[in-house]
Amino acid sequence: KSTLVNKFVQVQGIVTRMSIVSPQLQTSVHYCEATKRGTVKHYRDKHDLAALADAAGAGEESNAFPTKDKDGNPLSTEFGYCVFKDSQVVTIQEMPENAPAGQLPRSVQVVLENDLVDACKPGDRVQVSGVFRVVHGGLSGEFKSELVATGVRSLLAEKERPSMSAEDIKAIRKLAKDKDVFGIMGESVAPSIEGHLNVKKAILLQLLGGTEKVLANGTHLRGDINLMMVGDPSTAKSQLLRHVMDIAPLALNTTGRGS
Repeated sequence: KSTLVNKFVQVQGIVTRMSIVSPQLQTSVHYCEATKRGTVKHYRDKHDLAALADAAGAGEESNAFPTKDKDGNPLSTEFGYCVFKDSQVVTIQEMPENAPAGQLPRSVQVVLENDLVDACKPGDRVQVSGVFRVVHGGLSGEFKSELVATGVRSLLAEKERPSMSAEDIKAIRKLAKDKDVFGIMGESVAPSIEGHLNVKKAILLQLLGGTEKVLANGTHLRGDINLMMVGDPSTAKSQLLRHVMDIAPLALNTTGRGS
């Protein structure tokens, strides 16, 4: 909100959209054949956090790319000496579990620059720290808000790398030799729900995924498995879904309306 403009904030959310990485011009170098002189031009950046602290930076210096010098002589650009920086805009949506009931989750645009570009990918749960800025939108009183990131940390890194002790690995190898490993693992999905073994086995297969196949005639079968669960009300469909949320770190619970 407006009380946080130009303040340092930290937000958590899910990356829903990413732009491609584009280079942004910071300094350009030009040479004039007629006068045999070179000129250097620096560009003011609307995302630059240093400009916040620089009171002198309020001057209305034009960001136009020069093609002629002040006497009208044509300038050629020395692209090899120009300085660019990487820039990328990502959209972060609030966690579905924190969204207000009955509303769609809200989102905010985050500007990533330099070494922060490609620090996350769509679907990641991230914690972003940065400065909340407003950028003039062209119409007299309209401003767009965005977060200029100073740091991005993935909240999935801990979940994706499970820590296993030697005993765990020994138990896994022992279980792998069991004849009924599929049945044991099926019963381990949502153990607090009685019965439904076939449904649990189907959920297990869906979680693990199949193998991609290309048949002799060129038909391609994808490895992902989709699952449609149909049943009477109050037969633990949603409870099974809730257990899947605990098992799969990348699982995202959503409604048909908001997905």
